[in-house]
Amino acid sequence: MKTKSMTCLIVFCMLFALLPGAAGAADAKFAIAGSGVTASGHDGNVPANTVDGNFGTRWSASGDGQWIQYDLGVNRNVSAIKIAFLNGSSRTSTFDILTSTDGSAFTTVSSGVTSNLAEGLQTFDFPDVDPARYVRIVGHGNSSNLWNSYTEVELYGTASSPPTGASKLAITVPQLMASGDDGNIVAHTIDGDPGTRWSAIGDGEWVQYGLGSSKRAEYVKIAFTNGAERAFTFDIQTSYDGYNFSTVLAGAVSGLSNGLQTFDFADVAPVRYVRIVGHGNSANAWNSFAEVEIYGSASSGVGSEGTVVEVSTSAQLAAELATASAGRTIVLANGTYSNASPFAVLNKNGTASAPIVIKAKNRGQAIISGASGFRIENASHVALDGLRFTNTTNGAVVLEGSHHVRVTRNTFALPSSGGDLMWLQVRGANSHHNRIDRNDFGPKSDTSPLIAYEGENGTGQISQYDIIEYNYFHDVGPWVDNGKETIRLGLSGLTLSHGYNTVQYNVFENCDGEPEIVSVKSSSNTLRFNTFRTSKGSLTLRHGHNNSVYGNFFLGDGAETDQEGIRMFGNDHKIYNNYFENLTGEAIYLPNGDFDGGTAGSPPNPTVEELRKQWKVYRALIVNNTIVNSTTGIVIGSGKAYAPQDSVVANNIVRNGAGTLYYEAATTNTLFQGNIGYGSTISNVSRSSAQIRNIDPLLTTAGGIQKLSVTSPAINAAVGTYAFVQADIDGQMRATTDVGADEYSGAPLLNRPLTAGDVGLNTP
Repeated sequence: MKTKSMTCLIVFCMLFALLPGAAGAADAKFAIAGSGVTASGHDGNVPANTVDGNFGTRWSASGDGQWIQYDLGVNRNVSAIKIAFLNGSSRTSTFDILTSTDGSAFTTVSSGVTSNLAEGLQTFDFPDVDPARYVRIVGHGNSSNLWNSYTEVELYGTASSPPTGASKLAITVPQLMASGDDGNIVAHTIDGDPGTRWSAIGDGEWVQYGLGSSKRAEYVKIAFTNGAERAFTFDIQTSYDGYNFSTVLAGAVSGLSNGLQTFDFADVAPVRYVRIVGHGNSANAWNSFAEVEIYGSASSGVGSEGTVVEVSTSAQLAAELATASAGRTIVLANGTYSNASPFAVLNKNGTASAPIVIKAKNRGQAIISGASGFRIENASHVALDGLRFTNTTNGAVVLEGSHHVRVTRNTFALPSSGGDLMWLQVRGANSHHNRIDRNDFGPKSDTSPLIAYEGENGTGQISQYDIIEYNYFHDVGPWVDNGKETIRLGLSGLTLSHGYNTVQYNVFENCDGEPEIVSVKSSSNTLRFNTFRTSKGSLTLRHGHNNSVYGNFFLGDGAETDQEGIRMFGNDHKIYNNYFENLTGEAIYLPNGDFDGGTAGSPPNPTVEELRKQWKVYRALIVNNTIVNSTTGIVIGSGKAYAPQDSVVANNIVRNGAGTLYYEAATTNTLFQGNIGYGSTISNVSRSSAQIRNIDPLLTTAGGIQKLSVTSPAINAAVGTYAFVQADIDGQMRATTDVGADEYSGAPLLNRPLTAGDVGLNTP
């Protein structure tokens, strides 16, 4: 079986552990004052020395109840300490760890800690409620079962208290990625064992971690163990949105032989993404096999509560919104809140650490009714949490010129108005970094999009760096010819506006509103890891350029008409690692356009009418997708004037029982290479075996979808170089690339088709 790792010289352990410091400068390893170390016991051997990156205090003792005590100094109060024990024999022993503020009254913070490793390094992390100046380790054993035979101890910490609710964070593994010579990553959820394993060599290579949508880490401690005497440097960067990374630690150096080093950093704002960038070369390897864990403070993402006020009437709610300020949490008691116009949050600004939160006391039991809804205008750092929208006349939520607004865990169940009604709108200047997550949307029968991004008066700049994730969209219909998209990400006037927005980890089920389930009408957006189930229509890149669509599942029932995959217009789109099954329409469609926007994709001063047209496709990359048991595979061209140009169809698998697998309705210069087609008519245009190979891909059912079997001819058969295809649809890193969305591997699955139970109100 093919693996994704290279032969490694030695296993490295990289531990990310929570440190409670308030500033990076304060987050440092503590030196132990030699005169402050005392011990009792059999031999009481304590040659104390300052901890300087090598092993610290050395101590040998035996017998029950013996202890060693550390005085961290008058200016060294800590409330979180990491202690590493090196046990030199295989005898089992237990320890208690106690702390004290004055050196007399000690409190046990961890009892019955067990050590039974031979020559092994163990770490024990413990927080203390109050800052501690003194630390004491008490051993339990006897002369025949030595509880500690030669121990070396290091203590680490900071001078401030840890964040409230600090806890170990699990890595959201689908968001883990790497670049490098081999980019080897075997990722799994962190559970106390060594975490992500990674091997890379060379300058500028990096590994990136997504901490998850509801998990924030403001304080992260990074410990590197370098198993060879090669010195290397690295930078540590963080990002809230996964796009704009800021360097929080530059030029850190690691050069120890089998030594543990720690590097601490704090980020002013909560972070979702951590990236490590190494600097070295093949002769001076900066990382050859590492294991990573991340620790931090888990939060709901809406910040900590400051002043809390509870309301139970519409008048009280409106009054509190009118005077809301940073840190205010307005809790809505169970009941119905109705108004003649939307409840308004106007010109109100929270902060990252002290947002303005409007939340239901009990999720779904605070009902927004009548003509109410919410309008959040010229505001920032505001959260709507746990409400139920059943209002009529007006939409449920309008975000107008606002940023860092979160709409989370709400139920949108607006009754039919019999007309046009948008449920959630995002528009206006200075709109950015908003988040719509874990909501339940549906059923919806009114015309107009469910979620609509509209820019400023239909033109100008679309909201940027927004995230729409973990939502459940369901039961949209009945079908109309136009105007009932589930998500419309822009308008014709925003064609050339760069959004950098991300739509990810959502489920679309029975979304049968119109031919475009998701309609992208802007540029530079990412749509990934979504699941479309038995939904009519397609994900359509209707306007705009440079959008990326990858890791999505399109699952039909083979019966209802017009269940489609991806359709596109415009320049430089990347479509890769997507899976399509049992669709009744085109899986991937590159049609002709009726307007030629040019190779640069930005003609001077396009007219309103030109912006509304279907722009010719340039340089689309259709790579490493899998299509099975569907009516139509990949279609190039249509009856309009401007055929796709300079596009690539490479390393795809189409295995359908009927129809034409690769259909070219227009003459184009599309490059075909490395594709597989099987089960029906391969192509209506003569193509060589190097372009489309007629061979059974030998798929097998795994996890409910069709994947490569061990004997598949698709294994190691991909051709060409497409650097953006680093992982496969499962989230597993690719080595010698296989054809199709799946890379054959025994590594853990990090991405899979989602169900209603994976998203929505109760998603972690």
